[in-house]
Amino acid sequence: MRFKLYPNQVQNEQLESWNRLHCELYNACLQERRDAYKKCGKSLTYYDQQNQLPAVKEARPEYKKLGSQALQETVRRVDRAYQGFFRRVKKGDTPGFPRFKSGRSYVGFTYPALAGWKFELGETGQHGTLNITHLGTIKARGKPRQWGEMRCLTLSKIGGEWYATITIRCTPKRQAGMLAAGVDFGVARIASLSDGTPVENPRFLKKAMSKLKTLSRELARRKRFGSNWRRTKAQIAKLHAKVANQRANFQHQLTSDLVSQYGVLVTEDLSIKRMTAKGGASKTGLNRAILDVGMAGIIQKLACKASEAGTLFLSVPTRLVKPSQTCPACGNPSKKTLAERVHKCECGYAEDRDVAAAQVMLQWALANCQELAGRDTMAAPGRVSELRNPDQTALFAVGRG
Repeated sequence: MRFKLYPNQVQNEQLESWNRLHCELYNACLQERRDAYKKCGKSLTYYDQQNQLPAVKEARPEYKKLGSQALQETVRRVDRAYQGFFRRVKKGDTPGFPRFKSGRSYVGFTYPALAGWKFELGETGQHGTLNITHLGTIKARGKPRQWGEMRCLTLSKIGGEWYATITIRCTPKRQAGMLAAGVDFGVARIASLSDGTPVENPRFLKKAMSKLKTLSRELARRKRFGSNWRRTKAQIAKLHAKVANQRANFQHQLTSDLVSQYGVLVTEDLSIKRMTAKGGASKTGLNRAILDVGMAGIIQKLACKASEAGTLFLSVPTRLVKPSQTCPACGNPSKKTLAERVHKCECGYAEDRDVAAAQVMLQWALANCQELAGRDTMAAPGRVSELRNPDQTALFAVGRG
């Protein structure tokens, strides 16, 4: 659960100071690991560095206020970065060796347990107050969908504002619908459903581009790291954060509505990385538009909420089914260029291109879901979520096509 914090000036300065200290500790642990490998040919472990924290607090008394468990979590971040590096090397992916972080890129720290902080939810079930040891009480604003047992706290600074993310142990509950729908994602419309329902693209980034370009030109004229430069830089960061918040809020509302209406949802097996591959100046605008839609974020949120509600969530193998090049009425291939936005088949069936693709995906799911449901129960792209009511797999009200 995420809450926006409203610290006073003294608390804000203290949070900034603590964040710099955590960043300094992170970089020191990373440097120590590098030096140890150069000298001895082996890397230090998490426990080797954790055991040095008491000596660090004796030499640097300012670290005592940060809390032992919060410091341990920062050391654990370094260890996770190395584990991720070795895992990517083993898989053959681009490894990306752990790098030092600047004070601007280090955006927060974590209390991994209940020690050092306490959160009290408001009487109405929203907002509340966060009390942190050696910092005091901070007002928090937010409305959790569901509450439970608090486990850990992460403080992060995004766009010049502080946020508290509290991990809750609970059993998520959502109500699933009884309909079935295929969902085709696009740019002109974010989504087109098989029953013909369109979801228009709000284009949050495009609406902010004019102001972003103006601020970027102002930043280029400022003296680097000067007071005016820092102010303009903060305005740009705040505008980007606003666009990200608008997009995330829209995605949450969209995915919640879809899960509440439909018991079966079928999407494409998309590769956003391939779709946004470099293609010169002529493709820059298209790549920006695709990323502004946030298809990967929508699919991720849809899979998570489908799992909570017990919705059957399927991902169609696009290369095998080819939904945009297949007629939903007769099943014959009907090749189209990207500019052709209306599906017209020799059999006489005509429909919006995206709606027709969604209908093909839904037909594929209804023909294969019985076989797939017995093989996998995980709600993730390309997999099937287990229905909480097994008898629900038989009857669904489907839309056109």
